[in-house]
Amino acid sequence: MKYSNLSFIASAVFFALSLMLIVFFASCNPSRNITTDNNQNTHLDPVVAKNTNPEDTLKPENYIGVTNAIGVNNSSNSDTIIWCDTVQESEFRFIVVCFEKVGNNQIKADTIQVIDLNDASTLSITKIDSTINLKLAYKVAIIMPFMSNGFVPAPTKEIPPKSIKAVEFYEGVLIALDSLKAEGVSLFVDVFDSERDTGVVRSLLQKQELKEADLIIGPLGSNAIKIVAEYAKEHKKPMISPFNSRADLTTNNPYYIQVNPSFQVHSDLIIAHLHKIERDKKVIREPLEKNLLILGLKEDSLRIRMLQKSYSVYKNDTIAQIPELIMPTTTIDIDTLKPFLNEEELNIIVVPSYRNEGFIYNSMREIQKLVDKVEPKNGYQIVVIGMDKWRYYTRVNFEYFESLNLHFSSSYYTNKETSGVRKFNNDYKAVYGIGSREFSFVGFDLMLFFGRMMHKYGVNFPAHLSKESAQYRHTIFQVQPTYDTIMPPIQLKDNHFGQTILRSYENKYLNFLKFERYKLNKVN
Repeated sequence: MKYSNLSFIASAVFFALSLMLIVFFASCNPSRNITTDNNQNTHLDPVVAKNTNPEDTLKPENYIGVTNAIGVNNSSNSDTIIWCDTVQESEFRFIVVCFEKVGNNQIKADTIQVIDLNDASTLSITKIDSTINLKLAYKVAIIMPFMSNGFVPAPTKEIPPKSIKAVEFYEGVLIALDSLKAEGVSLFVDVFDSERDTGVVRSLLQKQELKEADLIIGPLGSNAIKIVAEYAKEHKKPMISPFNSRADLTTNNPYYIQVNPSFQVHSDLIIAHLHKIERDKKVIREPLEKNLLILGLKEDSLRIRMLQKSYSVYKNDTIAQIPELIMPTTTIDIDTLKPFLNEEELNIIVVPSYRNEGFIYNSMREIQKLVDKVEPKNGYQIVVIGMDKWRYYTRVNFEYFESLNLHFSSSYYTNKETSGVRKFNNDYKAVYGIGSREFSFVGFDLMLFFGRMMHKYGVNFPAHLSKESAQYRHTIFQVQPTYDTIMPPIQLKDNHFGQTILRSYENKYLNFLKFERYKLNKVN
C-alpha cells in the first residue's frame, strides 16, 4: 500500500483504527579502590576485575545487576553493612550472594540462594515455562494512544502532536510486518486506541482479541501500563513496554518486558563507562588521574543515590563515594564549582538532572568558563556525562556540549551510514513519502525482534530472551531477567536476607554517545 502524503497517512490510520483494524499475514512456514587525598578529591585507579566471591566460583563477567538490598545493623559498636548481588551462572540459573562488612574487617561473602527459573519453589512467582511451543500463526495486540476520537485532518497535513509517537511507532511496525512475512512469520495484529484513558484501557482488556492474544505491545502511560501488566501476569501473556523507563510499574511479573532501560541500568553502565573515558587527544598534557564529581539538584537525590550505589558496587567497597555538589536552586557559579575540580587531572562531571533545562544551561555555561578553547592545554580538562533528554533541549547552546566533551547513555542511536538504516529509510519513504523518525525505528526494530522470537521459541519466548542478543537499527536487544531482594524490617543476621523475586525482564543495553564535531557519535 502506498501513501502520497502525511495527511492521507493519518486519515487512513485513524479510519482503520475505528474499524478495529486487523492485519493478517498468512504464511504457513511454521528467532583504585577509592582514595581520597588531602583535598578530598576522589580518584579512579585503572580498572581491575571485580571478584564478588572469595571462592571465585562466580565469574565477574556474569555479573548482571544489583538487587535492591542494602541493610545496616548498628546494634554493636561497629557498624555492620549487608548488601546482596545477583550473578548469572547459566541460562536459567542465578546465584544470590550477600556480603557482610563489620567495621573495618574484611568483607565476607555467602551464597544465600540459587535461583532456577524452571523451579517455582525458588521464587515466589508462577513457574516460567520454557517449553518451545510453536504455532502456525500468532496473535498480537497493539495498544497505543492514537487519539483517534479527537483527530481532525489539519490543513498543514501534519499528524496531531499527541498522536505522533503512536502513529510513527505503528508505521514502523507495519514495515516490520512485511519483513516478517518474507521470513515466514505469520501474525494476526489487532490495533487498539487507548485514548490516554485508563477507563478505555480497562474496557479493551475485556475484548476477545486481548484474551486470545499471544503478545501485547503497549500501552504508553505509566497508569495504563500498570493495568495491562497486571492483566498480562494474571493471564500469562507476554507484554512489551516500548518506551516507559520506570522500573516500579510491576513486580513479581515474568511476563512484563521493559525495552527502554531503567535509570538503574543507566547508572550501572555510566559508572563502568567512567573508566573508559580518555583524555582529549588535542591536549598535550596527559592527566595521571581522573577526578570525579556528581552535580545535581535536590530533586535528583534518588538518581544520585543510585549512582553512588552503583559506584560502591563497582569498586566492591561499601564506603566508596563520589564527591557530590547538590545545588538548592538552579543558580550556580564558577566559584562554587572550582573547589571540586583539579586543573592537573581529567575532571569527569556526572549530571543526572533532566527535568530542569535552566539548571543544565546555567551549569554548562559556568563549567565552560574553565575551558580554554584556543589553547586546551592551558585550561581544565573536562568531560560532562549528561542525560539523553538533553539532546532535545532548545535553550542549551550546542557549543557547550562540544567544548565540554558531552557523553550520555541512550537507548536510541542510528548510524545513517549502515546498510540496515539506509534500507529502512528508503522503505519508509517509499511507503509514507517522508523521511523516517525516531519512533518509527523503535516500532520497526521491536516488532522485528520479538516477531522473530515468537517464531523461533513460540509463546514461551520470554524464558529464552537471554539467549538472543542482536544489533538492530537503533539499539542492541540484550533482554535479561531483573531481580529484587525484599529485605525484612528486622535486624539482619543468620542469613535471614529476605526473599528474592523476579521483577520483570528488561533490556540491559545502552548506547554511549559523545557530542563531537557538532554531531552525536557512538563510543561504545
